[in-house]
Amino acid sequence: MRRIIQVGVGGMGSGWTDRVAESDQWEAAAYVDVSKKNLMVAAERHGLPRNRCFTDLDAALNRIEADALLDVTPQQFRRGVCENALRRGLHVMSEKPLADSLRNAQAIVACAQKCRRTYMVAQNYRYQPVVQTVKRFIKQGRLGDVGYVGVNFHKGPHFGGYREEMAYPLVLDMSIHHFDLMRCLFDADVRFVEATSVNAPWNWNKGDATVMAQLELDNGVVVNYFASWVTTGWETGWNADWRFEGSKGVLLWERDHVALSSAPQKKRAVPLVKWPKAHQAYLLEAFARALDTGIEPETSGRRNLNSLAATYAVVRAAKERKRIKVSDLLR
Repeated sequence: MRRIIQVGVGGMGSGWTDRVAESDQWEAAAYVDVSKKNLMVAAERHGLPRNRCFTDLDAALNRIEADALLDVTPQQFRRGVCENALRRGLHVMSEKPLADSLRNAQAIVACAQKCRRTYMVAQNYRYQPVVQTVKRFIKQGRLGDVGYVGVNFHKGPHFGGYREEMAYPLVLDMSIHHFDLMRCLFDADVRFVEATSVNAPWNWNKGDATVMAQLELDNGVVVNYFASWVTTGWETGWNADWRFEGSKGVLLWERDHVALSSAPQKKRAVPLVKWPKAHQAYLLEAFARALDTGIEPETSGRRNLNSLAATYAVVRAAKERKRIKVSDLLR
């Protein structure tokens, strides 16, 4: 069993503590959180001794032997947490987004390379039966040539905290999941983007929380992305609703259901592939496998830079009202 220090055990972090506890590859070496209450709740839930709970990361790194660190902190703390662990010789997996800026993201990736450590980003949306079903369907050519894709995402969460203070909360905190899924489904990077940002009259966030964007992948497929975090009615699932238009028909993905339509008003269900472990459980296995084999993970920090850059490209495109080349942001 490999030992992992988890930083951030409240909120989303509580789910990660559960997955680590269930893992046959990892065991919790220590918990770190600024909240003593979060630490005590997590420690009691999983039977971790209190002398392995810390409110200070340096103290944990100085006292606890571990193989890796799991960063579940808000993105503005990502660089400090990850670089500290990497320089201490630990491998790192962090929540998404990779960082709170492209400069910080590139710095983390460079640090991992310099320290010869694995740095992996938890793009968990990739590892679901429905996603793998769509990916295989497209890869097998069953849609023929895919020409364009429509993605609709509408949610109305009231998170409070730092998200509601962000300039573009939807794009910079959530949309990376969908942009990364585009890259996953087509094994292609985002090349160009255009976008319009909308501040709805009832928006309860400080920044714009609705966007209409077009993303062109480097295989030529164009994706129309319409998303909002301030809907006042019917919501989509977190994966969004997707429509893939191909020369042999239309593939529809709504919530956890996939259907193929090759004639108006007709569609038939597509059975989902078997996928034994999903989301965080799969990521923990993939992380361990990467360390065992030395093979770069599919969602390594280096590979994930394009997903993050796409989010900042959308913001720039909305601000400047022009077409943005994503790779220009990574120079």
